[in-house]
Amino acid sequence: MSNLHIPFNTQPAIASAMVKALLLPRKGFKASIGLPAIKASWVGAKANIDSLKKYETVLGLTSSKVLPVLYPHVLAGGMHMHMLSHPDFPIRLLGSVHLKNTIKQYQAIDIESEMELHSAIGEYRLTEKGLEFDFSTQVKVEGNVVWEEVSIYFKAGKFGGKEQPSEQSSFELDSLSNGEQVAEWEVPKNRGKQYAKITGDYNPIHMSPTLAKLFGLKRDIAHGFGVLAQAIELAGFNTVNKPCQVDVVFKGPVFLQSQVSLKKNNSQNENRFDVFCGNNPKPSICGSVLDL
Repeated sequence: MSNLHIPFNTQPAIASAMVKALLLPRKGFKASIGLPAIKASWVGAKANIDSLKKYETVLGLTSSKVLPVLYPHVLAGGMHMHMLSHPDFPIRLLGSVHLKNTIKQYQAIDIESEMELHSAIGEYRLTEKGLEFDFSTQVKVEGNVVWEEVSIYFKAGKFGGKEQPSEQSSFELDSLSNGEQVAEWEVPKNRGKQYAKITGDYNPIHMSPTLAKLFGLKRDIAHGFGVLAQAIELAGFNTVNKPCQVDVVFKGPVFLQSQVSLKKNNSQNENRFDVFCGNNPKPSICGSVLDL
């Protein structure tokens, strides 16, 4: 089992690493071997203020003197992609989906702060339908952990989970019953390209209908974390200057050029919200925001 550390002193670019992660052949995952202990870090990290402002403008977020609660995930995206594209990582990104996330913000991060970002490949779980694997990320300011997340990816396939599933399972968020619509907005045709220019995430499924169809989708889709950021804001959750936890399950795509609706049911659970794409009766995103 390899034990590797990838250091960065500037924000790592995503594009070249994404091509490798999507297209290069892989050894394939074997439960008897597990996942390599790959870590990455970016010391001296700072948010690019111009990119941050564009992020807020494109997504319609309220500008603040602290980073939006999801923004450290954007900053860590390049590190994640370089870890996924490392030759020792056995799973090809093509066919893998970003399934779930848990984010804990212990302290709001000033937009001028100098940070340390540390990511590591974490645990995996065999399920009946495939394999779940985790990425953990921590953000430190002045030596203190102020933000951390676990990103859960899923790869469909026969990995032994049908015969011997893992004892542990990841968290789940069930759809709300009788949710009331509290917001509606349109995801514009160019949102994929807009978000990619800011974050560097040029995954082909976000770039054009033709490219998305090559990857098995009906058409191009929005970046899930961009839709999530809008949903948290429109749902009225205050994540500025306070400790909070964001949990999300991405259950289906949100297509570009689609109407998106946000539903809540405060009597059932005031911390929960569901996001729907077009006329699909099933939610594309189930989310939760809790105070810590």
